[in-house]
Amino acid sequence: MMEYDVVEEMIYGLESGILFGMSSVISKMGFLFLEQGFHQLLVPLCIIFSVCCSGTGFYYQTRGLKHGRAIVVSTCAAVASIVSGVLAGMLALGERLPSAPKARLALLLGWLLIIMGVILLVGSTRLVKFLSCSSRSTKRSNADKNYGARRPSSSRIREPNPSAVIPATTLNHLLSSASKEKA
Repeated sequence: MMEYDVVEEMIYGLESGILFGMSSVISKMGFLFLEQGFHQLLVPLCIIFSVCCSGTGFYYQTRGLKHGRAIVVSTCAAVASIVSGVLAGMLALGERLPSAPKARLALLLGWLLIIMGVILLVGSTRLVKFLSCSSRSTKRSNADKNYGARRPSSSRIREPNPSAVIPATTLNHLLSSASKEKA
């Protein structure tokens, strides 16, 4: 998969997640407006706007799932939804982070770990290739030390194509032994 595809998956996930987070904040704002004495018409307007944001978020998430990997799109959407909802709540609604230093540290550490997980998830194909290359070179060097550079003649080289051709004589032998077992 090309790097552009990963960026596109992340963008769809981030778009949908931000829209989901904003949807939550907008619906809460409608009820806060009602508590503060604003006109009652603002509650249904905020709820309608919230539903529109959610619907648009579902549209972008569906497009991302259609064109990309579900795990990247869904994870980016979840992270963006949480982060955008919390940031908008703090900035627009006046909500605060926990006041206790340990609770604040745990919250920020959790966010950092989630973002690191998304970065590892997106770069997982490159990481797997790197780890498999490094493990192969380690295995070869250990094999060279223990057994020498020559391969035993009895070992077979594995066919890289899973649709290998099986000779008909092998199949006939299997069929004839199966029919002997039945008799």
